[in-house]
Amino acid sequence: MKKSLLFLGLLGLACNAHAQTPWTLVNSPTTNVFGAYSVTDINTMTANSAWILTTETPPTGSTTATIPGTYMVTNNAAGDQFNFGGITVTGNATVGNIAGTSNLIAVAAAYPGATYSGATTYGGEIVKTIDGGNSWTNKTVGKFVSGFCNWVYMFNATTGVSLGDPTGGAFEMLRTTDGGENWTRLTSGVPAPLNAQEYGNAGSFFGSKSAPGTMWTGLASANGAAQVRVLKTTDFGVTWTASALIPNIVGAVSQLAFKSNNLDGIAYGYTVVAGAITALNVARTADGGATWTAITPASSPTGNFFRYGIDAVNGLYYSVGARYPLTTPTALATDYGSSYSSDGVTWTNMTTYSNTVATNPGYFFALDLIQGATANSTVGYGGLLTDANGVGGVFKFSRTITSTRDAALQSALNVYPNPSASGVFKVDLGSTVKAGSKLTVVDALGRQVAAQTLSATAIGSQTINLDLSAEKTGIYTLQVRSDAGIATQKIVID
Repeated sequence: MKKSLLFLGLLGLACNAHAQTPWTLVNSPTTNVFGAYSVTDINTMTANSAWILTTETPPTGSTTATIPGTYMVTNNAAGDQFNFGGITVTGNATVGNIAGTSNLIAVAAAYPGATYSGATTYGGEIVKTIDGGNSWTNKTVGKFVSGFCNWVYMFNATTGVSLGDPTGGAFEMLRTTDGGENWTRLTSGVPAPLNAQEYGNAGSFFGSKSAPGTMWTGLASANGAAQVRVLKTTDFGVTWTASALIPNIVGAVSQLAFKSNNLDGIAYGYTVVAGAITALNVARTADGGATWTAITPASSPTGNFFRYGIDAVNGLYYSVGARYPLTTPTALATDYGSSYSSDGVTWTNMTTYSNTVATNPGYFFALDLIQGATANSTVGYGGLLTDANGVGGVFKFSRTITSTRDAALQSALNVYPNPSASGVFKVDLGSTVKAGSKLTVVDALGRQVAAQTLSATAIGSQTINLDLSAEKTGIYTLQVRSDAGIATQKIVID
């Protein structure tokens, strides 16, 4: 069931923002977008390719929401020009999200929104294009008849999954293995709804950046005061597990994001009273989403957290949108920005929007970031508003982080035996590293093969076992990241 609050307070807003590092304005000066549109969802496929879901921007002062149902898709090698068009769905249904596998092929999830004009038995559909959006075909005829299509996600070019609300006492979880041509409902491997009030939440999902086949989805409850859960799969959607109840998020998980170790994650939801957001409740996990703890203070994270979109790449979380809490009660029209955080608690500003600073691209509604060509680079796209001529509205993101060396940790770090014939190593950490530090191992091609968050027990012993026996012979790089910086060491499997 749709619980999105994306457009709460957005009606009638306008923006004339331009680029500033790490954001670069694209879709300019040439464009195929015909008028003023707002970006509502982004699927970044590569550093230079993305599908973008848009909706017509309402006129200034309008109180009528417009319905997402148009798209932009990159059409050149640089990824800075776009084709634009409409997504064909039933009865003016709302398009919730879009997932592309190339500049020609994408699927989109639709559900019956407030302006839906079709049959009352319609619960949504998944439509597919194979010609860059020129035509769309419903691929789930007979599905979601008495349910509700919350989202669609593609793990790769062939395998994808979609979450529908419970029907017949079970979630209507659909899966495809032929690129979205055919969708089959799972009859096992999906946890039962917690109660008759538990359902899915449109747009509340996150796919792993480092482990293909792993993703999470946040659930919702018709009881706005009830705690909610997260579902997780690690096998491309074949089987799912449910988390414990999240202690401080009630009603719905609005969005969630996980770091590349697939252990550390954050999720948030709103407390809404009489249609107004009265609190933003954020939780974090260190065990892949099985259990969650509240981030305090309960009302909001510390610093510059922006509440419209979150993501996680290369050990950092990112947020964009309107600040929470607003700097003043009337600041919604101007108090926008983007920020990052290493722990989901303390956030550092990257950009802010001010109607007196035209060069600040802070007015974002959505983002989707991925790892760049190197392990410390992050790329992707963010979206806001095009102007009346369809220019702008899309920014490319590029950020490379140079890590500080933790000299004390580097001096103490020792790995033995090295080389190792068995692939099993002992890692001496010394006495300066703290619990919560991250250990990762990458191969010669930069692919992550091991990751863990160091627990208090591991830190206390100062020595841990590292088992890489399943990996091939070769040279690997071990890295330990602490609050003070990083320490690295080359290790060899004979």
